[in-house]
Amino acid sequence: MKKIMLPLLISGLVLTACSANKEEAAPLAAEPAAVAAPEPAKNLAPAETTAPATTAGTTPLADSPATPAASAGFDISAVPVATPTLGAWPYVGLLDGYEKLTVKNGPGDSAREYMRDVAFDHYEFFDGTKLIPVEGRRITYKVIGKGASFFQVKKNYESVIKGWGGVTVFEGKGQALKDHSLKFEEGGHRARYWLEKDEMGVYVLRTPDKEIWVETYKPYPLDNEDYWLTVVEKKALEVTLKAIPAAELKKSLDANGHVALYINFDTNKSVIKDESKPIIAEIVKLLEADPELKLTVEGHTDNVGTAPANQKLSEARANSVVGALIGQGIAYDRLQPKGLGQTKPLTENTTEEGRAKNRRVELVKR
Repeated sequence: MKKIMLPLLISGLVLTACSANKEEAAPLAAEPAAVAAPEPAKNLAPAETTAPATTAGTTPLADSPATPAASAGFDISAVPVATPTLGAWPYVGLLDGYEKLTVKNGPGDSAREYMRDVAFDHYEFFDGTKLIPVEGRRITYKVIGKGASFFQVKKNYESVIKGWGGVTVFEGKGQALKDHSLKFEEGGHRARYWLEKDEMGVYVLRTPDKEIWVETYKPYPLDNEDYWLTVVEKKALEVTLKAIPAAELKKSLDANGHVALYINFDTNKSVIKDESKPIIAEIVKLLEADPELKLTVEGHTDNVGTAPANQKLSEARANSVVGALIGQGIAYDRLQPKGLGQTKPLTENTTEEGRAKNRRVELVKR
């Protein structure tokens, strides 16, 4: 009997010891480290700008308006209308220690060709599900400096916009665009190399008379602490273009054999905008007054985007103009559409003014 009990006693001791060792080795649950929220940049909002109740830097994010949720993505109509007191355009500034890229501080930086400061333009903002096209006054520039992570950049702008009563539309990486099989029509500084790794933050403020869209963007492989800032104030186009009378069109055709027209189309599309229909009407008058006149209708673009895409766009726009003329009774055999893409610019494409001049339709006498 003793021979049987001894092994059992030893086994019990071994099991007890093993159990005790396991309890001693089990680590204590680590208490989560406190994460300090990034301090808002002191000059991010212009000095004269104040929020209606509390400033952007002191408003807790939990008390800010929540981003509207919608199954089809962001819905601007669900954003609360705020009434902050805003300063001068572009309403938001730069982080402390940062400055806009210029010839002086970045003489060899080719990124300047993607910078914009124009009275009216088109820009697409990503909401995590779809691209939202916004037209209006726009600035886009590269911001250079040191000392801030891109996370800190995003949270500073988010804090200011939410402090004014705005919301976050999207924060994340370009992988989300690829997941939805989307791409920016105008790439520019975005999606130049590796879209999936690009990072962005998109925010919007809705007031009784305007929408202000803000995007911070860090393209890959921008491995320094610079970032890109775009602000668009949504507004309708102020049409200042007047249609050239048919008599003037004829005079130019007789003298030079061609005449350039600035017909407005939807951005990157061939749909003629309503404000350009008077130009079409004058071309119809020109052709009706001279039944023997035959024209080649040429489409031209600037150099933004790829050459193949611009060629295709110019052909579509030339066909659109021809289709509009045929629709008003002009015989199709008097018109010949022709797309020339970006191959025949009238001036350099280095400025917005130059690019606008190169985006045109030309009537050429046959």
